[in-house]
Amino acid sequence: SRLSTHRDTRHEPRPSRWTPSEIYNRVTPSTMLRKLSFVSLLRSRTATCVALLIASAQAMRTPAFSTFHQPPSAAACESRSLFAASHVRGRCSRVADVRMQQVTQMAGAAKAAAAVMEEVSRSVGTNGIEAPDMADTFVSIDAERTGLVDEEGLPLVYDKQAIQKYWEGQGGALQQRWIEFLSVSVPFLTRVATLLVSGGADALQANSAGLAKDARERIEKLGPTYVKMGQMMSVRPDVLPQEALNELVALQDGVEGFDSQIAVKMIEQELGRPLDEVFDDFSMEPAAAASLAQVYRARLRESGEWVAVKVQRPGVQALVSKDLYVLRRAAEVYQGLVSRFAPQQRTDYVALLNEWAVGFYTELDFQNEASNMKRMQQVLLDSSVTDVVVPRVYDSLTTRRLLVSQWIDGKKLSDCSPEEVRELIKVGQECFLVQLLQAGFFHSDPHPGNLIRPNDQSIGKLALIDFGLVAQVRQEDMDSMVSAIIHLANKDYAALVDDFISLKILPADCNRAKVVPLMDKALSPYVKGGGAKRYEEELKKMYGFEESGAVGGFQAMTQDMLTVLNDIPFSIPPYFA
Repeated sequence: SRLSTHRDTRHEPRPSRWTPSEIYNRVTPSTMLRKLSFVSLLRSRTATCVALLIASAQAMRTPAFSTFHQPPSAAACESRSLFAASHVRGRCSRVADVRMQQVTQMAGAAKAAAAVMEEVSRSVGTNGIEAPDMADTFVSIDAERTGLVDEEGLPLVYDKQAIQKYWEGQGGALQQRWIEFLSVSVPFLTRVATLLVSGGADALQANSAGLAKDARERIEKLGPTYVKMGQMMSVRPDVLPQEALNELVALQDGVEGFDSQIAVKMIEQELGRPLDEVFDDFSMEPAAAASLAQVYRARLRESGEWVAVKVQRPGVQALVSKDLYVLRRAAEVYQGLVSRFAPQQRTDYVALLNEWAVGFYTELDFQNEASNMKRMQQVLLDSSVTDVVVPRVYDSLTTRRLLVSQWIDGKKLSDCSPEEVRELIKVGQECFLVQLLQAGFFHSDPHPGNLIRPNDQSIGKLALIDFGLVAQVRQEDMDSMVSAIIHLANKDYAALVDDFISLKILPADCNRAKVVPLMDKALSPYVKGGGAKRYEEELKKMYGFEESGAVGGFQAMTQDMLTVLNDIPFSIPPYFA
């Protein structure tokens, strides 16, 4: 009762015992946080208490608690008495059934909240504040710059120990950010856990659109690091359902830019001289704004060449390095929930987060990006891929926070007509297969906004931009991928299982008798070719959409999907991050 009130209750009579509805009406996550002192927030166990309060309030917002939102009336009290007397028949027995259902739902909500809290507590209690690991990373990093730090003391190249040393000297900044994260994320996690407890995967699927919208709004509240993560996940149908992808794609264009005057000051600071000494034309309107940087079009005073000037957001490195700690702990909480409610899934989400975190931090180093661009130019040249162009880098004007490269006029692939896209399919296939299966060095963010059709087709039919995230593949993994493609083309699904085990997509002890038939169903229509439309037609034919109707066909397909999700312990390898 001392935590918070929504109204002035000083002159109201105090009940000897608070009812659930009165607690709910008086306590909200925001008021709980305000009432806790700043000093106590710095203690990790207090973080658990805050999360418990938030989850409890969220659980009380579920339908299971709806009957307690108002103080019980006389009729309600009578109903509860009838519920206790199970021998009473007629209306009383119906009330008893309703009450039993409500109690069951309430118990499910409480169990879900308790599960979330237990995982938060385990993460806080057994692990110190740790940055993500980077052992065996696939991210392309310029090793020559390892050990260097910026003027703030943060490493230029991802280094777990160096980042931890920096934040150990920053007081309670990490714990404060963890508390902020909990206040936004725990209600969502509790909602997910409640659905899992009450209805399993079916309940999640039925509420997927609402959950996706809720997740997107919470991501936007948490800031640039989380927006970047949401953007990455928006193009991952292997990780998220379509409803979530549809919602998260809004994050691709929803990034709010920063003031161009601030950008100019940063550019001049990095160049060490006034802007007009380097450029005789500089557009003050950014050509692109992303979660990490903004891009401007300018013309070099010395040569008259048009260039793209990419400048980093102010203070983004410190913010990102701090958020990566929070996400590491959040991944541990999520891993615990998945292990509890979906133990058949063996994806190591902490390892996925580690790899993504290393890649994200590396994107903040524009000199590393410049190195990736020059290396990719050489890879394509050595492989005789002549139809693809990578912008030229101006090394003398490039720093860790500033990248100046060749400007290429053209249309993003997302803005091209179907005919133009069709012309580029073979070019794109050759380009990326060479990177992935021959060179083992590939552009890891090839969404349509990073693929350009140049207006001047003499310089190339396709241009690749944004090389902040580039990955390297080991020779043994390239060999397994080539083997998988051959076995897929030959419909040798038994051998394809071995390839998936080698690539760590399936465990060595998987049930082949279940896996192989499902592979046959899912992949055989794809092997026939013909694109997405042909694949859709083959699936409809396979599942009898015409004979049994849309409902029957969908049910049959859903059953296979549930079998995959529930009975086959597949996992997403860290290199897929």
